[in-house]
Amino acid sequence: MKQILFILTFFLNQYICLAQTNYKKQNDSAEVFIQQTIKDLNVSGLAVAVIKDGKVLKMSCYGKANYDWNLKIDAHTNFQIASTTKLLTSTLVMKSLYNKKFALDDLVSNYVENAPNSWQGMKIRHLLNHTSGIRDFKGDRYTSTDKVVNSLKDSTLAYPTGTKQAYMSGDFTILLHILEKIYKMPYPEILRTEITNPLRMKDGAFDRERMVSEWMETDSVHNKASTYYVKNGKRIPYKFFYPQFTYTAGGYFASLTDLVNWAIGIDEEILFPSVFEKSIAYKADTVGTTKSGFSQIGLSIGDFNGMRFGGHSGGPALGDVLRFPDEKITIIILSNDGELLPYFAPAILTFYVPGLFFERKVTKFKRTQALK
Repeated sequence: MKQILFILTFFLNQYICLAQTNYKKQNDSAEVFIQQTIKDLNVSGLAVAVIKDGKVLKMSCYGKANYDWNLKIDAHTNFQIASTTKLLTSTLVMKSLYNKKFALDDLVSNYVENAPNSWQGMKIRHLLNHTSGIRDFKGDRYTSTDKVVNSLKDSTLAYPTGTKQAYMSGDFTILLHILEKIYKMPYPEILRTEITNPLRMKDGAFDRERMVSEWMETDSVHNKASTYYVKNGKRIPYKFFYPQFTYTAGGYFASLTDLVNWAIGIDEEILFPSVFEKSIAYKADTVGTTKSGFSQIGLSIGDFNGMRFGGHSGGPALGDVLRFPDEKITIIILSNDGELLPYFAPAILTFYVPGLFFERKVTKFKRTQALK
């Protein structure tokens, strides 16, 4: 068995090297840009991958995962990907729709007991494209999902369902409740069983941070990067708390290898056919008189010079994934720099798709100002 694994690993590495060799000019130009930008912005750490037609064109890592221990980032470093977690949730939704576990037009009240009258007519699609009107939960962030759902049912809607669009997490908490009811298991287990295991995403996990008596307890996540911002000229580690009832919306730790395998798995149609992905993943509903900025399965969508894309960023750029279905190219950016803005992915795309008009400029914001 070890010999077989060695042979498979050898040929995979040769396969990656061949693909990268065919794009050497683009890779070299992108590499110069990446390294110069990291230097100019003092980026704490970065991991980059470019996938086309199921092949790895570029896969590279920069900087440190942890400055206390002087640990370098590698392809198996697990980054907190924040709202990029929604990319995995959207993948689960696509698989569920393909296998007819539920439908976008199923009423939320079919899955949530004693739903209020204001929720009548609310559909699963409204949760996914952030048009439900359900507010964010503002109470005890360590409480159970059931208690949060009951609290959200008791609160008024921010606006009538389907009339506006607002990026809030309450709708994805209700989605988590529905998915757990359908699959009859906790959300992290659903994601592992239905998505990450089939796609060979072996590194990542949720840390399931929780209060036990008077102390904090978490699950171990191997090779976990610390996240940083700069304060008074010093690099400061910090951690944003993701309640377990928001795990459909954020909180997953993933490695570059994980997300490369995600992209390749979608290209190879492991979970569902490509034609199904293209029919729904990038399709937007209308909100009022305008097109939704989110697809029917919750991806952030748009186009560059007529090239449609779907994906998600988070943190605001701890994770940033852009997938272009017609060109069959995926750009993956992971970082542990909490002040980076999500401009790296489109900038790198311009090296691999000729004729794109997008300024290759990556910027930061000051998190210390945002915390005031």
